[in-house]
Amino acid sequence: MSSRLLSMTAGLLLLTSSGCMNHGCGICVNEPLVTKENLFFSYEGEFANFYSSESYLWFSDLPDAYVTLDGLNFYGIVRVRIYDGVNAKIFDETFFGNGGDVIYKSLSDIAFPGLWEVEIESTAVYGNVQLVLN
Repeated sequence: MSSRLLSMTAGLLLLTSSGCMNHGCGICVNEPLVTKENLFFSYEGEFANFYSSESYLWFSDLPDAYVTLDGLNFYGIVRVRIYDGVNAKIFDETFFGNGGDVIYKSLSDIAFPGLWEVEIESTAVYGNVQLVLN
């Protein structure tokens, strides 16, 4: 009986633990949402002391990328590198936040369509951050 109760408790714990740091509020901290479409790439989330180095593959027909980083109460460092369809680096920029609301806009170099790679490095990032490529 006690082993059955223990296994049921363990199963219930696994079901209720979603990995989200804010249970029940609908917002997960430090779990970015990535959207990839042919002409649009989005990386967004709510962050608290976020350290990460991530790479995303994205099929794009764009001749270049218009890069926008929008941060609310943004603090920390976000570095973005983009490689185009022939693996040429078309964008490499570092964005700094000091706790305020910011909007950074930039344009990449001319690119070849195909399978692009988007590298995002985050260092001590806090706040709500959205990165859009289109």
